[in-house]
Amino acid sequence: MVMMYLVLVLCVGRALSMMVPLLDDIEPRVGETCGYDSCTQAEAGLLNVHIVPHTHDDVGWLKTVDQYYYGSRNNIQKAGVQYILDSVVKELWQDPKRRFIYVETAFFWKWWTRQSDDVRHKVHVLVRQGRLQMVGGAWSMNDEAASHYHSTIDQFTWGLGKLNETFGACGRPRVGWQIDPFGHSREFASLLAAMGYDGLFLGRIDYQDKRARLKAKNMEMVWRGDDNLGKPSDIFTGVLYNTYSPPPGFCFDVLCDDEPIIDDPDSPIFNVDQRVSSFLDRVRLMSEAYRTNNVLVTMGDDFQYQDAGMWFKNLDKLIQYTNLKAAKDGLDVKLFYSTPDCYLKAVRDANPSLPTKQDDFFPYASDPTAYWTGYFTSRPTTKYFEREGNNFLQMVKQLQVLTQLQEHNKFVLDELKSAMGVMQHHDAITGTEKQHVAHDYERMLDEAIEDASIIAKQAFNKVFQGDALKPPLLNYERCRFNESSCHVSENKKSFVVTVYNPLAWKVTEPVRIPVVEGNYAVFAPNGEEITSQLIDIPENVRNIPTRQSKATHEVVFLAYLMPLGFKSYYISNKDAKTKRDATYKNTNKRDGDYYINLNDYWKNIKTKPYIDIKNLEDGQLNTDVNLNKDTEKIPDSVNLKNNNDVLNQGKVSEELDVAMLKDKNDVISEDILQLEKIIREAKRNMEKMERENPRDNVSKKLNYLSLNDEEMRMLSDDPMVVSTFDDMFIENEYIKIRVDNATGQITQMIQQNSTLDLAVRMYYWTPCYGDNSNTSQRSSGAYIFRPNITIPFELKILHTQVKKGPIVSEIRITTPGNASSVLRLYSGLNFLEHDFVIGPISVDDNIGKEYVVRYETNIFNDGIFYTDSNGRQMLKRKLSERPQWNLTLEEPIPGNYYPVTNKFTIEDTESRLSVLTDRSQGGTSLVEGNIELMLHRRLLHDDAFGVGEALNEEANGVGLVVRGRHRLLKTNPDNTDELIAERKKVLELHYPPIIFVSDAENLEYKDWLTLTNMYSGVKNSLSTGLHLLTLEPWSGSTLLLRLENYLDKSVNSTIEIDLGTMFKSLKIVSFKETTLAANQFLSDHRKWSWKTDDEFSESFNKGYGFFDNVTKAKDDAEVVMDDGLKVRIKAKQIRTFIVVYEYLANVSGA
Repeated sequence: MVMMYLVLVLCVGRALSMMVPLLDDIEPRVGETCGYDSCTQAEAGLLNVHIVPHTHDDVGWLKTVDQYYYGSRNNIQKAGVQYILDSVVKELWQDPKRRFIYVETAFFWKWWTRQSDDVRHKVHVLVRQGRLQMVGGAWSMNDEAASHYHSTIDQFTWGLGKLNETFGACGRPRVGWQIDPFGHSREFASLLAAMGYDGLFLGRIDYQDKRARLKAKNMEMVWRGDDNLGKPSDIFTGVLYNTYSPPPGFCFDVLCDDEPIIDDPDSPIFNVDQRVSSFLDRVRLMSEAYRTNNVLVTMGDDFQYQDAGMWFKNLDKLIQYTNLKAAKDGLDVKLFYSTPDCYLKAVRDANPSLPTKQDDFFPYASDPTAYWTGYFTSRPTTKYFEREGNNFLQMVKQLQVLTQLQEHNKFVLDELKSAMGVMQHHDAITGTEKQHVAHDYERMLDEAIEDASIIAKQAFNKVFQGDALKPPLLNYERCRFNESSCHVSENKKSFVVTVYNPLAWKVTEPVRIPVVEGNYAVFAPNGEEITSQLIDIPENVRNIPTRQSKATHEVVFLAYLMPLGFKSYYISNKDAKTKRDATYKNTNKRDGDYYINLNDYWKNIKTKPYIDIKNLEDGQLNTDVNLNKDTEKIPDSVNLKNNNDVLNQGKVSEELDVAMLKDKNDVISEDILQLEKIIREAKRNMEKMERENPRDNVSKKLNYLSLNDEEMRMLSDDPMVVSTFDDMFIENEYIKIRVDNATGQITQMIQQNSTLDLAVRMYYWTPCYGDNSNTSQRSSGAYIFRPNITIPFELKILHTQVKKGPIVSEIRITTPGNASSVLRLYSGLNFLEHDFVIGPISVDDNIGKEYVVRYETNIFNDGIFYTDSNGRQMLKRKLSERPQWNLTLEEPIPGNYYPVTNKFTIEDTESRLSVLTDRSQGGTSLVEGNIELMLHRRLLHDDAFGVGEALNEEANGVGLVVRGRHRLLKTNPDNTDELIAERKKVLELHYPPIIFVSDAENLEYKDWLTLTNMYSGVKNSLSTGLHLLTLEPWSGSTLLLRLENYLDKSVNSTIEIDLGTMFKSLKIVSFKETTLAANQFLSDHRKWSWKTDDEFSESFNKGYGFFDNVTKAKDDAEVVMDDGLKVRIKAKQIRTFIVVYEYLANVSGA
């Protein structure tokens, strides 16, 4: 055991040298036992009452993390974590029978690093003897609705690693302790099973679900975390009887008012007999809900045990006098101090048959009108910032390894890991904290990202210039791209844009750089100028109150990125006027009028309808899009076919027939001076064609002529009036979007000869508000979504613009209520992007509002939809149903909302529509064929679940503005390749390339060309289905490597990869596999098995709704064998390795 731990410390230990404990402190002495060996043995024939002292310490909620730790601002809440740990250690030391559990490693580590050697020695003894046990063990108690699986894995790895390096095996938690999160996800259960946890305890489940489980003795179950993984994802799951509080009347904390146990027989208020009898009544009632002769009684609550002596003195008496009464009266009961680990062991020893579960515990309701589904969306900017933080963390971990940076960078890496761990807390990413706490979370994460950015700067400069780091070094700026703001690019004539791809496969990314109007040239790493497009920033973005920018436009280009690497682009502003994009505009006030603004010369004639003929030739938008894919053997240009010049469904194309510009001899004049005459003749020809060829019968293909800038300026003085057309389109190689001229709304998404009716509409719900004195008076708040209407208010379209260009074409829709949408198609990319801006939400009418978008289609989904579980697996939902109990809904709207971390899907036999989100949101499908996602909330009342203030976010004195994006994917539900590509796109949106901008006014273009402007850390893109989840510096010459097979077993079985040939600059010498959180070698883990009442179905999604004809799961007996450095990864499996490596050579470019 000693040698095994030494190996693990070598691989896992990352503390400062002065913090590393001596092995003598870690290893149990003779006679000492920890873990399950330290448990009091439960007795057969008796009711074994496990008394579990605990505290629940939120890592921020009503107070900030530091305010909670130090006990500051007790006028808000009387809570000081340092006093809890001080007091508990003192009381545990006094009596070896006492037990205590602790959960939040963020607080424990803050306390531990401030203790004397004497206190640390005592804590080591307590841990070695099982008197102080760690449960959960992550940096914070993880939310399970809004958190992504990668962030969850990282924060568990960080917290458990601290416990492992400090206490060894005795400090390893055996059970998960999720007592306060507001619902529980299936993927979280799967992750815990993969981390080696033996059990999971929950506090909150839906009140109807709990009622049914209490009656049927189903409070404990075997939960299958993932059908793809099968039995390895099973985990014992127990629901606590009192959420996590003591039985009523038995709270002995300084914060409570319950009567203590008074055992002085001479006192007139002696109450031992009454208190013991009352407690026995309570535990007997509790025991009726469970299947063994064991019952777990939680003794603690939020921030309790600041005076632990008060608790333990009363618990000592309760245990003593209850056991005396049992012995005297022959009662079949036994009380003793215990822990969740020991309770779990006792249940396992009893070997009960347990019910099964394959779905999840969402949504959570605590009463008929309190559906905790509002927090799925609350504080959307915080949710987005967390996702940016995760992406940034992956980048700096990767660059630290790949570019061989100095080990002292671990301090800033650790800071970012800690901040991200705090963000996963169930009152952080959820948005259920007080406003000043939200600001503190954001401060913490922003500072950590800024500090960690030094790693990216060092890495980029090292690759660009080599180890010599010859000046001038570039300074890499983080920009506020979500506000289309960037100080460098909008103030400098030349600048360098560095785009890093954290994924281990090639990615094509649209890059949008904020600039002032000008004529910009974009140069790829090899020096070739590539196609770019200048497009104005939408007005709603320019008007964001917090935006401090003079940028009016964005330079847009496509970056074709190497796997796990970056490219650098040189951008300069030329003196000449830039070529502008075409703009078509429709407003309901002037139905049918379109205009194009080609350049500033036309700004004074926007009241006249006309249409541009620029860039249109031979029926095509025939602009070569030079992606400059450098060494890639793919075409350098993409032809954008304009298929709507042939009549589509009997409607005339919106584009002008330039064939009409030909003279009677069918010869196009080259004399610019004759252009005005040609235009007038074209108008007459068009009118004649309209008369002779009614729209319903037109079938002639229209041809287009490309005119240069000088010719177009001639046209500006005499804009052409064209007939009003029915519809317009934007399109690329894959998708065509139809826009209805009469309404300005999109109507269809056409792809691969398949048409999907599609409209994108904005709505808002108005909330219930009351004094929360009873359920009927429940207000909508940070936790609760409760609208006071059954049909939301639609935000009617005010006007629509259509812009077309060689890189991106856009439909810009403005609605009232400060809501706008931009629907985009990028060249060569087969998704429709929805860029939305919501806010400031007006509350001048003293009514809060909850904004949603609906994607309205003609898909017949029959009330069935699918939402992701923490960004990984998909779960089937049925409108107004639950899989395991008969649901009664008093609130049918919020009661059908589910968390959406990454993806929401509806489908029928012919079409499938998936919406990918850039942050976690709440979603539903209340109307057939619709996907509804909540985007933003601004409320004026609290919901009375503890926060004590309304969710009324402001910035610069007005309501907070939210900008976000969705990506819409239309696929064939039977097309496996499309489903695989969809899963890949989910990851590409979650891990978008990270962009830095550098001032290049002192770096001439010719000098920039001498730098290494392109880099990849891997030799080849990973195989489809394989994701490099973690590449992280570990200890010494080791690193942490995680590989994920992200595909389902229905489309993929096992993927093999040779670790020895994976990376360019480092060689993997050997590896040893660990559990998912890297705190235990996999070979040391022994999984527990449980008897179940029934068999699992092969697939929950397939079986849900067809319970009479369900295919039962078969245990996968396949043993995947590795071959040297070649490892095999099964469907949906994540494998974690501690890898010994050596560098092959200095870092070089691509």
